[in-house]
Amino acid sequence: MTRLIIIIVLSAFNLFCSCEKVKDKDTLIQIYKFKTIDYSNNVPVELSDDKDKITSAPGNITRVPVKLSDNYYLNGSMGVNTGYLSLTIEEHNNLEIKPGIDSLYNLLIEKDPYLEYYYRHDDGTFRNENGVYGIDTAMINDLIRTDKLENYFDRLK
Repeated sequence: MTRLIIIIVLSAFNLFCSCEKVKDKDTLIQIYKFKTIDYSNNVPVELSDDKDKITSAPGNITRVPVKLSDNYYLNGSMGVNTGYLSLTIEEHNNLEIKPGIDSLYNLLIEKDPYLEYYYRHDDGTFRNENGVYGIDTAMINDLIRTDKLENYFDRLK
């Protein structure tokens, strides 16, 4: 009897573990505007709320920010607590060995770069398979030009 229970448990475990998990589609859209200096070519890192440490850093960066109307950018950020390094994305991607968090913190040149920051987990409203990263940038640019970003996006800054 014990052997039967063990076989059933192992079979169930194997069944659940062997199922291919479907990766959740990334629906986050970020739109932001820099305060003064354009850091879109620099490496973004995520900072703690107090901005005293780096909590996340990218490996190779394959999705660069997309310039929108009126100096806004689409995606390429780590979130509202993003800081930027003195390294450019190209320099960073060419490094064979990526620096550790402590070394990256020494390269931090901006801890509070955004004048405005908006985000949205898109329900398909802004999806366009022909758009940049599958996002309808023409529609977003229209919202920027007509000052209606806040009608569709949450403003965090």
